[in-house]
Amino acid sequence: MRLFIAIEFSDEVRSTLSEVQAGLAPKCEGVRWIPAEQVHLTVKFLGEVPDRDVNKVAEAVARAAATATPCDLAIAGCGCFPPRGPVRIVWAGGSEDTGALLQCVECVETELAQLGYPKERRPFSPHITIGRVKEDRSGGRLRSAVEDHTFPSVEEAISSITVMSSVLSPKGPTYTPVSRTKLG
Repeated sequence: MRLFIAIEFSDEVRSTLSEVQAGLAPKCEGVRWIPAEQVHLTVKFLGEVPDRDVNKVAEAVARAAATATPCDLAIAGCGCFPPRGPVRIVWAGGSEDTGALLQCVECVETELAQLGYPKERRPFSPHITIGRVKEDRSGGRLRSAVEDHTFPSVEEAISSITVMSSVLSPKGPTYTPVSRTKLG
């Protein structure tokens, strides 16, 4: 089963991000926008996990969640990955000032490392993928449009973490929660 660990968003945040996508769409040719119901913050991508290990992953995430503190994520600003060159990902930025989100992510990494899933080497950078680009032929116009786009900050109370399954198809991925655990 293809799994990742995520923070899901409220309908209010998803609606705001849909408005951001709608504001960007006329200026951003070639972007495949992520449907509102699939928008999330990825904590860790695991990839293919043997069925026999799915419960172990859910239990490890639950242990990490038990030590985490609920917090508020401020969502504002847009950007692109990679930071230079042709755009592959369009994202909305997230920030959390108390360090609680980073601590939660580190606990998840530690618990999953004990199951053999290597810790991420790059520092955690909270972002929400809102669009994907197969081939950026804009000559920098796409990046400029995204980076110049502003929207009022919206906050999301983070109180749970989800182990999510991802099934790929030609129409795009389908995400299904495997387990949800409250923080704290």
